[in-house]
Parts: sequence; structure tokens; C-alpha cells
Amino acid sequence: MGIKLSGLTSGMDTESMVTELMKAQRMKSTKIENKITKVGWTQDKWKDLNTKLYSFYTGPLSKMRMQGSFNTKKVSSSDESKAEISANTAAPDGTHLLKIKQLASAQFVTGKQLGTDLNSNTITSKTKLTDLGFVADENNKISIDAGKKVITIGISETTTVGSITNALKDAGLNASYDTSQKRFFISSKESGYTNAFSISTAGTVDLSKLGLSTITKTNNGDGTVSVTGDSNIKLVAPADAKAIYNGAELTSTTNTLTANGVTINLKGVTKGLDTADTSDDETISLSVSNNTKEIYDMIKGFVKSYNELTTGMSEAYYADSSKGFEPLTEDEKSSMTDDQITKWEDKIKNSLLRRDNTLSSLLDNMRSSLSESVEVNGKKYSLSSFGIGSENYSEKGLLHIKGDADDSLVSGFEDKLMKALTEDPDTVMKVFNELAGDLYEKMTDNMSSTTLRSALTFYNDKEMTKTVTNYKSDLKKMEDRLKDMENRYYKQFSAMESAMTKMNSESSSLASMLGTNSN
Repeated sequence: MGIKLSGLTSGMDTESMVTELMKAQRMKSTKIENKITKVGWTQDKWKDLNTKLYSFYTGPLSKMRMQGSFNTKKVSSSDESKAEISANTAAPDGTHLLKIKQLASAQFVTGKQLGTDLNSNTITSKTKLTDLGFVADENNKISIDAGKKVITIGISETTTVGSITNALKDAGLNASYDTSQKRFFISSKESGYTNAFSISTAGTVDLSKLGLSTITKTNNGDGTVSVTGDSNIKLVAPADAKAIYNGAELTSTTNTLTANGVTINLKGVTKGLDTADTSDDETISLSVSNNTKEIYDMIKGFVKSYNELTTGMSEAYYADSSKGFEPLTEDEKSSMTDDQITKWEDKIKNSLLRRDNTLSSLLDNMRSSLSESVEVNGKKYSLSSFGIGSENYSEKGLLHIKGDADDSLVSGFEDKLMKALTEDPDTVMKVFNELAGDLYEKMTDNMSSTTLRSALTFYNDKEMTKTVTNYKSDLKKMEDRLKDMENRYYKQFSAMESAMTKMNSESSSLASMLGTNSN
């Protein structure tokens, strides 16, 4: 806009007059700016609440729906270098005795180191078997039996060292030909007798030319397997783990034994089991006892997190109205202190989720899910069965654990939760698993992606973003209209000034003419 010369002829302050005329009009754009500010503050409010909701969803709530979180057994091993232990709720309390006779192992074959092929070339995976002295004949075959799968490969003009490696892998084995070490390395992928493998030949095949030999697998009739090969290879036979648990011999194809609710990770063999005299046998003591305190504290932590979250949500939903309060303009802020500005804006911000439908739905889901009953063995249970519930209507659904020493409101009551965890931990687990699982599913639905909200979001963020965009578009149009209006006012005043100037000029001319005639 060009330089405005205000009232040169009329003597009026036209710029001030235009400014005053525009004030009323600019209130329209201020209203739109206030809407943009409020939606922005609402987005910030929801983002903060969304973070807290998602943290509760992935943390305390997710943990509460998992059975593993209710493992009420405390375990220890007298020698963790040889045996580590874990236990589920079915494991009997007491001391369990363990002797480890043998660890499970996989079958390993290390081939004999090779030299060069018949042409004095270094042997690689691309080396043809015919260059190692094999005869290409349809009757010459190598078979690999890995138990679950048998692979047979014939010797032809194109069969290579790599072909043998691939056949071993196809049978389900780990296999490689190491060029730097010049030998084959073969092993079963899993330990135990049932995973033993054998290699056999047909025709005139001589496996020694590959640094290997035939491997024979023999069932011993007692569940064990023997494997034998010749001097061309180094052979480690497969084995099952064997341990004596509370006097009974147990076996496993892996080094993990599970029995009687106890899971034992075997790491070493105990001493003395290779002699007939058992008096000096090394014995590992495995201790199992109840650990209800840890589970009690987990539930207590869940209740605390739930209460903190719903308290914040309730405060936002039942906040006082901020009717009559609008975001401050820069002119309004200039006449206020920083503290006054903060209090004014907080009044508005605190009321932004007042009576919000989305917030109401979330609160209802959380309260209703935890107030339901669960049937276990024909009997119905709820949180109140374990002394957990609301004590005061004014608290809007906050939960208390009766008997909790840290809660003065209910500390004098019987601690039903601790009693239930001590006497019937499985029922407590099932009830909490189902209630938490139901709430988890509802919250999953609440933050699923829609046209109004993004995934993992509990509020309509897409809708809010679109609203802000629309408001900004409206503001741009309004600013353009106001600019046009302001220019129109200036043009009107300018036209008036021009008219007055012309009129004054004509008056002066007329007066001059009249003065001349009088002479």
C-alpha cells in the first residue's frame, strides 16, 4: 500500500478514522484466530493425554493381562553355573534335588583336510567331483538321512563340491566347505539322539576323496543312537540331556528340562556320577517358594497407574467452564502481568476437554471393564472379591486395595488380596488376566486408524488438523477481504479530499473573478 497523506484538504485525521472503522471489522478475524489458538491448545492437551494413555496401555495394562506376570514362585539354584531354574504356579514349594549326568549335544562332523584336485588346483565349492577322482555314473550316489528328510544326489559330470554342500543343507543340516581350512564342517541343527544323521553311498563312491566317510546310525534299543564313521573324519555323536531329578532320571533332546512345574536350564555335568558309589555324588539344590509380595506390588502398581490416569481424565472432563474467556490479543497482553496472562490462559486450557465425548467414552470403557465379573471354576469373581474397589462416590471411580498399609483410607481393613494370592494365586491371575485383557481390547479399538484419527491415537487428530487447516483458509480469506475494505475506505476518503480540493479551487477562482469585477 502506498503512502497515505491524511486530510491535507479536509484537515481530518483520515488514517485514525479508517483504523477505528476497521476495528469492528477486524473482530471477525480475531474470532477465527481464537478458534485456531483453541484447537492448537486442544491438540496439545490431547497429545499429552494420548502419551499417558498409550504408556498405560503398553505398560501396566499389558503386563496385567499376561499369565507370566503372575509367576508367584521365587526360585534359586545352589549352583547356577550348572543349573538355572524357573517355576510356574504349579511347582510345589520346597527343595528339589538335581544331579546332571549328561548334557544334550548335536552331532558334528569335521572332515579331513584336503589337498588339491587332480589338476593341482585348490579345491573350492566350484570344483567338480570328477576332478577329485569320482566317476560320473548314474549308479554312483550319495545319500544323506537326517531323520526327517532323506536327500540322494547322483554323481555326474556337473556335480561339484558345492552340490554336496547344498544336498546336506537340503536334508536339514548345517553344512559348509571351508576353503581356508580345506575341509567340510557338518552338524545337525538340533541336539539329541532323534536328530542324528547318517551318510551312505552306492556304486563306487569313495567319500575319502572329499575328506569324509560313510556315517552309520544305529538304534541301541534303549532310546539312544550310536553313530560311527572312519578315520577320515572327526565325529561327535549326538546326545540327549540326562538328569536325576528328585531321584528319577529324566531326559530331553535339549538342555532344558521341564517337569513338575519346574523348568531347568542345564549348563554343566555334576561330579561323581561316573562311579558306582553315589555317596559322593554332587547334588544341586533347587529351591522353590511363594513370592506373593512381588505380585501384590505389581497389582498395587497397576491400581496406582489406573488411578493417576483416570484422575487426570476426570479433572479434564469435569473442569469448570471458561465461558467468557477467549485467547488474549497482543494489545490485551500488553496491559497485563505475566502471572495474569498465565492464569487467564490456563483457565481456558483446563476447560478444553470439558464434557468431551471421546474422553467420556474412554473413561466409561476403563471403569466398566474393571467392574465386570469373571467366572473361574463355576464361581464368579470381580475385583471386589479381592478387596479392590471404590470407597467414595466423589472420587469418581478411583480404586483402593483394602488392607494396603500405604492407603490410610482402607489400611485398617482385612487384606483380601494378599490372602487370595497366598491361598489361590491361579484364580487371582485368571481374573486379572481376563479383566485386563478386555480393557486392552477396548483400548486397541479406541486407537485404531479411521478417517478421523491416526493409528495408536485415542483422539481425532486427523479431524483436528483438518479443522485448523480450514480455519487458516478462512482467516486468509478474511484478511484479504479486510485489506480490500481498508483500501476502499482510503479510496473513499481520497476521493472526498480530491472533491474538496477541486471545490476549494473553484471557489478561489470564483472569488478572484468577483474581486476583479468589483474593481
